[in-house]
Amino acid sequence: MKLKIAAGLLVGLSLAAPGQAASISYFLNQSNQLADGINYLKVTIDDEGALGAINFTVEALQPLLDLAGSNFGIQKFAFNVLGGVAAEARNVDEPAGWRARNGGRMDGFGLFDIRLEGKGNKRQDPLTFSITGVDFDTIQSYIDLSSGRSPEGFSLFAAHVAGFNLGNCDNGGYSGDKKGPSGSKKKGGSEGGKCITSAYFGGTQVVPAPPAIWLLGTAVAGLAVRRFRAGRQAAAA
Repeated sequence: MKLKIAAGLLVGLSLAAPGQAASISYFLNQSNQLADGINYLKVTIDDEGALGAINFTVEALQPLLDLAGSNFGIQKFAFNVLGGVAAEARNVDEPAGWRARNGGRMDGFGLFDIRLEGKGNKRQDPLTFSITGVDFDTIQSYIDLSSGRSPEGFSLFAAHVAGFNLGNCDNGGYSGDKKGPSGSKKKGGSEGGKCITSAYFGGTQVVPAPPAIWLLGTAVAGLAVRRFRAGRQAAAA
């Protein structure tokens, strides 16, 4: 019985630790222009802060920052809403100069339920916004795949980032091979590809839980086993 209780405690700990953090993050590692398989952006959803608010933070990671030029930033972002959740564009508290709309396509990644967009002089990095006024929604309410035609694959989220320079952009707008930061040619690329100053990104890869969570779980498991063995030895004595 004690072993079962300890095992239940361990399972509860492994589930509760991420829940107590009240956040989950995903990498956007696919692109319609750059090489796939590179973590270009990170999307974090949390329910911390204002009561009832679900918060998004979208930030560019180093592979994109290495390409950043003038007026670099996120210009569009789109996400989905699970069926039965009454969230619409009017529930989005977007940054100044941005607007949210119901429905919208993101080049290569399909159709999304809600899309935010800012003007060229209002690009954001990081982009932060909140969803409020929706009854009984949770972080998981906004984690769902896109729909429709998606040549780059269905995605949980998608972002349009502009203001970077890839290729020989200062000399006629043409470069050699059309390659991503890793040096691997983007599928469909060709010799003499154009200078790239913006791209769309998507993905479904969850950011791994911090190692500390697993170390804590291992420590608790060891403690539970030791206590169980000590209890059996005491009972047999």
